[in-house]
Amino acid sequence: MKALFITSIGDPEKKTMGTIDMKEVPIPEPGPEEVRIKIAYASICGSDPHTLRGELGPMRPRILSRLPIRTGHEISGVIDAVGEVAAANGFKVGDRVTANYSKPCGTCYWCHTGREGLCKQAKASADGMAEYVSWHMSQVYKIPENVTLRQACMTEPMTIALNAVQTAQVSFGKKVAIFGGGGIGLMALQLARHAGASKIVVFELAESRQKMALDLGADAVLNPNDPNVSETIRKMTNGLGFDCIIDSSGASSAAQSTLDMLAPDGNVVFFAMYKPDFDLKVNLFSQMYLQQKHIHGMYTSSDCFPKTIEMLPLVNLDAIAEKEYSLDEYKAAFDDAVSGKYAKVIFRVAGE
Repeated sequence: MKALFITSIGDPEKKTMGTIDMKEVPIPEPGPEEVRIKIAYASICGSDPHTLRGELGPMRPRILSRLPIRTGHEISGVIDAVGEVAAANGFKVGDRVTANYSKPCGTCYWCHTGREGLCKQAKASADGMAEYVSWHMSQVYKIPENVTLRQACMTEPMTIALNAVQTAQVSFGKKVAIFGGGGIGLMALQLARHAGASKIVVFELAESRQKMALDLGADAVLNPNDPNVSETIRKMTNGLGFDCIIDSSGASSAAQSTLDMLAPDGNVVFFAMYKPDFDLKVNLFSQMYLQQKHIHGMYTSSDCFPKTIEMLPLVNLDAIAEKEYSLDEYKAAFDDAVSGKYAKVIFRVAGE
């Protein structure tokens, strides 16, 4: 079967780019607790360009030592083989599914206290840009009839968006700012509206993404480099700032600006892959003590899959997946993903 491999990674200091290649590998056989999925669609994660650029911080030596490595963790497909234990747990050939690439250990302190995303023994399945995968039954979720397989391949990034909206404590009447109009940012925009936000402002540089954000329900889209942006925000928020800020941009400049835009008692969430040497400057007296602003970090969102799957029909995912390629067109697909021009690039492997 066909499968994509990262065969080299770049050097951030030299601004070089890594390489992706296709190889032929055996079709995997599912173990007793596994299901084999015939991949319908696989989407390119926002972290993939970081990996190709080598922007991995302390993870860089570990990735280098493992090259070449399979890639792809945002998937959907149809089960075509089932292990005996998985079958006893209700999985069957023909089930339409999506999956969580992370398999927490289930026995550590973090798993036992309901925080599986912090599990240090979690195993990552990152071989989804291929024709087939065999993943553990605990990672696999059936999708509703009214959700297409094309939409379902974006479930995992949508868990991040949903987790961010929850962590930012978006609720009725809140004024929300979202930095970055990429895939997760545009998902968070729609979820924030469903959560009751009264005003949503997206900060985005690219004109195409600005238009998409407005089409998907943003009340306003601002260019963060506009010299008048501070005055615009002051007028929009009656001088108070935003109640909730979600930074999906990964840009250090955007992250640093959020605390000045955050209202007293507001919540800001950071979850993107920032430069490893970036340190956020915080004034503990004025921002934390006098204004009790709240800063949240966020990693994976393993516990959000059931809720996210219920929300899939309510979010316009087809618009977010702007570019679609066959697996054979992987070079063009990754060129588009790295360019940052498009909210989401996906592979059509077997299709619907």
